[in-house]
Amino acid sequence: MIGAFCPGHVSCVFQPISSYDTMSTGSRGVGIRLSVGARATVEERDDGAVNIWLDGLQSIAHVTRMAAEDLAPGRGFDIRIENEVPVSQGFGMSAAGALAASLCIAEITGQSRTRAFRAAHAAEVTGGGGLGDVSAIVAGRDIPIRTVPGFPPNGTVVSAGFRIPNLTLVVLGQKLETDSVLGDSRMLATIRAASADAMDSFLDDPSYENLFAVSNAFSSASGVESPAIRRARESLNARGYNAGMCMLGNSIFTDAPQEVVWSLLGRGRARTYPCSSSSKEIIITQRE
Repeated sequence: MIGAFCPGHVSCVFQPISSYDTMSTGSRGVGIRLSVGARATVEERDDGAVNIWLDGLQSIAHVTRMAAEDLAPGRGFDIRIENEVPVSQGFGMSAAGALAASLCIAEITGQSRTRAFRAAHAAEVTGGGGLGDVSAIVAGRDIPIRTVPGFPPNGTVVSAGFRIPNLTLVVLGQKLETDSVLGDSRMLATIRAASADAMDSFLDDPSYENLFAVSNAFSSASGVESPAIRRARESLNARGYNAGMCMLGNSIFTDAPQEVVWSLLGRGRARTYPCSSSSKEIIITQRE
């Protein structure tokens, strides 16, 4: 059995960009690489079946499945992924799970880390899991800026040069499937227009304060922000805390402690996950 851990990632701004080449497909954007993420364990099977469990429940997990089949066609694996934060809430868990599992499979089959990461990226952008989480996570920066879309060397990721030591992720509603938004052509056009302005603004001033400012401007102008998300971040702003929407989820990220979040938004309604930004490496955690 091989085990691995991979950090998650919150996109604050993203500009989807497609290409005939999967390694050039992805997004420009800026986000936060998280100290929380996904843990995977993988065991090879004697047959060719790929079985995947997410948080104890058997799942299709199509992004992880596509990466596994890319790395080892015809070979079977039992893949178990445990997520430290919820899936489909803008925390990059689809990418993190696929990356952790891919690293395990590469270890089993004698392939390189880079090969594993490329397989996860291809699965993410073609399987509807996201458009840039893999390249942002692999870059290993606290605040990664995706200046050129795609997986390096096709894409480019640089550091904003600061970190966020105290962060609270807040889930406020049901899951939001990424492909339900990215599959809407009109919504996609609005997102692209709003993200171009937001990216220009952040690159002019890649600072802690401006990260939240451009995030709020983008979520409002793109039309992806729900009234509940807007009320939550405005309530926190009124108390002197920064907050922004996680792309794409019914969730926010904030520098307010979780006790403050509970007092303002209600402990029963707001599920909170304390963490920080992180440059921690994607690592093998177990070999048996």
